[in-house]
Amino acid sequence: MKVLLVVDRAKAGPGIWALAWTASEDDPRLIESRHFLGEEALQAWLHEISARFGPGSIAVDWSDSLRADERLTVVMKRALDPGVGRR
Repeated sequence: MKVLLVVDRAKAGPGIWALAWTASEDDPRLIESRHFLGEEALQAWLHEISARFGPGSIAVDWSDSLRADERLTVVMKRALDPGVGRR
């Protein structure tokens, strides 16, 4: 199954919202929605999602706000790209 991740800082308060959607269907469905208070908790969840669905089946919705958020970008890349941060 292909999965699309949508991640962004919460607009109305603290934290980060992350949503996982089915991406291979004409009618995408929400698989999971989570709210995190910090990057470490988000990163742990991203590792879980990657393990559950396989890193090759995950796409990220790189919105302008996500691309502009350097800290979240690093978290996303570290969690979902097995070659990032490793030698």
